[in-house]
Amino acid sequence: MSVEEQLGPAERAEAAARDLTDRGLPVTARAVREAAGVRMTVAASVAKAWREAEDESVRLSIPEVPADVTARLTAIWADAYRSAVTSISPERDRLAAEVIELRQEVEALTAEIAHAKEERDAARSAESEAKTRAEVAEQAAKEHQNIAEIARASAREIEAERDRLIQRIDSLISRIPEVDK
Repeated sequence: MSVEEQLGPAERAEAAARDLTDRGLPVTARAVREAAGVRMTVAASVAKAWREAEDESVRLSIPEVPADVTARLTAIWADAYRSAVTSISPERDRLAAEVIELRQEVEALTAEIAHAKEERDAARSAESEAKTRAEVAEQAAKEHQNIAEIARASAREIEAERDRLIQRIDSLISRIPEVDK
């Protein structure tokens, strides 16, 4: 059983009123009822009592804080602040050094990334140039193949013409009567 379940409705309502005041919210019957989960009659009586107590404290004149109390509080605050600074300084210094180290690491990694990008771009450029050279060489090879094919076809035509002419010459020679000597 939780502490809230052990408290009665009036105690839960008072705790809710304190919580509302601490949060700077108005202490109304509805707000107390919603916060504490109690009946409206309980919430209304607690809210009324709370407002009456606040009205009474407003009527009291609260004097200024005495100078010796303020001086003592200032001394306590200064001691607490110095103690806190002393206790956190090593950790703060360690973290500051770590931040510097991490920034240097980030700068180094950024430079490394930039270098890698430059290398990648150079490789892409070289690849593009190589592809262009390969395409030009392939085109030149095709042109040379075409020229060679044309030359072979011309050679075949010339050979055919030569063979035809040889046959013609042979035929003409064969028609010439032989002269006996």
